Amino acid sequence: MGVAGIAAASVGNLTDDGGQDTATTAADAQPVKPSAANIKLDTQLESLAAGADDFADRASRTQERIDLKAQQEAERKRAAQEAARKERLRPKFALPVALHGLSAYYGQAGTNWMSVHTGIDFPVPYGSTVMAATDGTVRTQFNVSYGNMMIVTAKDGTETWYCHLSSYRVAPGTTVKAGDPIAFSGNSGKSTGPHLHFEVRPGGGSTIDPLAWLRSHGLDPS
Repeated sequence: MGVAGIAAASVGNLTDDGGQDTATTAADAQPVKPSAANIKLDTQLESLAAGADDFADRASRTQERIDLKAQQEAERKRAAQEAARKERLRPKFALPVALHGLSAYYGQAGTNWMSVHTGIDFPVPYGSTVMAATDGTVRTQFNVSYGNMMIVTAKDGTETWYCHLSSYRVAPGTTVKAGDPIAFSGNSGKSTGPHLHFEVRPGGGSTIDPLAWLRSHGLDPS
């Protein structure tokens, strides 16, 4: 062993008073306390981490709201497109009663009318459902000859008249669509028996042949 080694060994084994070894070991060392700067930095890092988590959570909720709004808008557009498609396909004209067959035609002359017949007659049983022939707005009135009447005015001004009714299913001012039930057939006014008298008046003016008008729209009640 060299001189330096001997000296180190000697120092390590000697005490001030020549007694037992009192050298300090690593286990006996005092723990190092963290500095105030380190504590502050740790606090800041924890705060930043919490802030990042909160921001991520808020961002996630915001994205969820955006996604939900986009989904709702897409569903609204699909519903609107489907409604528009159904409206395009919906029949815009309908027969006024379900039963086919006529008992009187337009322009007929006879003892039942003061002049020629101004419409067509459907010989349906009393209380049969009467339907709107077009889309339009309803009004009602009573006439000595026609009895209880309902008139549907279409957007183009065409009036369809439903006469000799027993009662109404919809109130005046109601907007109806072709095929909607609007009244019940009857025998009111100057009528020889239960039936529906049906007239068509373009622009609310003079009558035209309802049978020809219905056929021009793909409908044939005869």
